[in-house]
Amino acid sequence: MQQHIDSSNEKQFQYIFSIIRGKGEPFYTSDGIAMFPSLIHLTDPLEAMDIFAERYNNDEIECPLKYNSYIAADDLQDIIKGLQLDADAFWLLIMFCFDYAYSICLTGFTYNDSEKETIEKFIALMHSNDSSNMKLSLKTEKGNMDICNKFIISNLLKWIKQGYEQSKNTENNRLSKKEFQTMLDNRFNEKTESNSKMIWLFASLLKYFFELNPQFDGKHKRGINKNFLISKLIYYTHISTNDNFKFDTETLKGFLKQYKGTKIDTHSSIYQDF
Repeated sequence: MQQHIDSSNEKQFQYIFSIIRGKGEPFYTSDGIAMFPSLIHLTDPLEAMDIFAERYNNDEIECPLKYNSYIAADDLQDIIKGLQLDADAFWLLIMFCFDYAYSICLTGFTYNDSEKETIEKFIALMHSNDSSNMKLSLKTEKGNMDICNKFIISNLLKWIKQGYEQSKNTENNRLSKKEFQTMLDNRFNEKTESNSKMIWLFASLLKYFFELNPQFDGKHKRGINKNFLISKLIYYTHISTNDNFKFDTETLKGFLKQYKGTKIDTHSSIYQDF
């Protein structure tokens, strides 16, 4: 395989584009960007492929498995040939799935509410009448305080709302460059998922590819099992060093069962998603 890859090369990127596109018709943003109904929620799929190609060409992908070792692994190649997969296109799919899963599970982040969103959520707690039960808890370095008087709480909410409305209508609420950067920094929260979730996500992405491409089922060929291929890849990519992944699918089945229906709210640190 060529060391340099190009995202415009349809043959190289055919499998990556398959899972990015997903199943169904795309819809378009007001900017004309196609959004695909896929398991991978990318805000700009074409840009994501460009990013991956650049990272691959610059050897920035953290996967320990290298192309020469992949091609030399007979147990992998026997299944790949049996499934009639293009070995080079599938190699790039493996690298993309690894990089995407890594960028979510090990270097990902979550969004915090902005100051505006937090204040608006707080104001939204105000009831139209004062008959409801209320409690406000405050914790600072000086101590804790609970306010249970609904009239006090109601007045506090009203004052906050008045101040917020007034600040929106003044010209003095523009942030300095330093204040703006601080606000941005506070919006992102670094988050690391467990290694178990990375195993599950990586496997789920590859399973999704096979669901989208049922022609690679290998059902009529003895010993050819796509789940066994996925299990082996978890071991070969060192996502797990448990050699049980290399010899059967039982361990993989356990992870898929454990995390079935799981939703990860962490965002990729590399590929812009939603």
